[in-house]
Amino acid sequence: MQKSSIVLTGIQVKNLEKAKRLAYALNIIEEECGIRNVMIRFKDVFICPWIDFDKLDETEMECLIRDIFKEYGQTN
Repeated sequence: MQKSSIVLTGIQVKNLEKAKRLAYALNIIEEECGIRNVMIRFKDVFICPWIDFDKLDETEMECLIRDIFKEYGQTN
């Protein structure tokens, strides 16, 4: 069985509120489409370096996005 994936290319995350809204939107997609296991990938993304991602911790999706952004920041 093929794993579902969401790939976001060329987006900008300019502040904490936008990151929270992105996590919320991804959560809605996951719930409404019945995706149980989904791979979320970001390509060519601009993430403002002054965002305090430690404050992105209210939902499971926020925590997932936080960890992806932190990893993304270390590799770019």
